[in-house]
Parts: sequence; C-alpha cells; structure tokens
Amino acid sequence: MSIWSIASNASAWRGYEYYQQGKVTSYTTLCDDVFESYIQGSADAPYHTVINISHPRNSQCNCPFAKDRRVACKHMVALLFSVRPSEAEAYMRAIEESEMEYERWRQEHYRDIEQYVRDLSKDDLRNQLVNALIELDERGDRYW
Repeated sequence: MSIWSIASNASAWRGYEYYQQGKVTSYTTLCDDVFESYIQGSADAPYHTVINISHPRNSQCNCPFAKDRRVACKHMVALLFSVRPSEAEAYMRAIEESEMEYERWRQEHYRDIEQYVRDLSKDDLRNQLVNALIELDERGDRYW
C-alpha cells in the first residue's frame, strides 16, 4: 500500500502536480521510511508534513484537509513523490493504463451502439430517434 493509493483521486493528482511544480524544496529523513517537510500550499505558512512510507495511515499533515484525520492529502503525496520518484512514475503509469482502458471500453461501447442501430428496422430506427429527440427536448436540449 502506498500513500497515493490511499489518497482520494483529487489529492493524488494535486500531490503529483505539487511534485511536478517542485513545491517540496527539501525534506528530512527522520528514520527508516519516515520523512518530514514543510510544503508551501495555498496558505501563508507552509504545512508541516510527515509521511511514513511503511505505515501510510500514520502519516500526518497540519493542512485543513488532513489535520486530525487519518487521510492522505496532496502534501503527503507530493512529499512521497519527492522522496521516491519511482512512486511518481508508478502513479503516472497507473493513470495512463486507466485512461487506455477507458478508451478501449469507450470504443467498444460505440461499436456496440453502431451495431445496435444497424440491426434496427427502419420503423424501429425512426421510433428510437423520435424517443431520443423527445427526451432531449424534455431536458431542454434542442438539436433542430
């Protein structure tokens, strides 16, 4: 288990952006797999962030999102990626694989729709089109 894998999608992505932007300018090794940093966020003062790579749920940050909670924030993710760039690479590979999987699913779904339409009779196709246009009109979307 990694800190970025227990973070929300938004925290993981923002943490990656912080890492890419170099917001973690330095860090201190406290002991094996425990690192500390002060990371500038949107507030005036930097946030005190401590990550425990071996036990991610023991990581801490005093930002409003993570303070007094056992959640992974963007500051923790950014610190992890700074300490272990291979984790950032693994994160990006996971994102890219997910996007490719979605694209494959989308293309297959569109092929299924196309086949469905091709298999409809002319009358069924007209009825489906009328129903779709009525549904769009009821939602306030007009395409004619």
